Amino acid sequence: MRLFKKDRVAVFIYLADDKIMKFYNKKFRGKDKTASVLSFNEPKNFPHPESRLQPLGEIYLKFPITNYPITQLLIHGLLHLLGYSHKGKNDRIRMEKKEKLVMRTLKFYK
Repeated sequence: MRLFKKDRVAVFIYLADDKIMKFYNKKFRGKDKTASVLSFNEPKNFPHPESRLQPLGEIYLKFPITNYPITQLLIHGLLHLLGYSHKGKNDRIRMEKKEKLVMRTLKFYK
């Protein structure tokens, strides 16, 4: 989170099977198909009231993971929580550049 200049935040990460991912994708995005990663900015679960962490959101990862490294999916989900999108061409390019930068910084991508 230091790469994103975020301190004291909580991100809730869930592993979900194909059926759950398809259900959430349809319910919240209107797409009747599965997804590899889904991000939601308003987490249903909050840290303990005495926690000093601010909830950033939830990331759901399809498990078992088939096409992408888990690190790349986590970074993709985090970028969505931080406001990145890939709706338009420029948005997609910007998000892909940021993904690659983070992966290189974390030594997961050359």
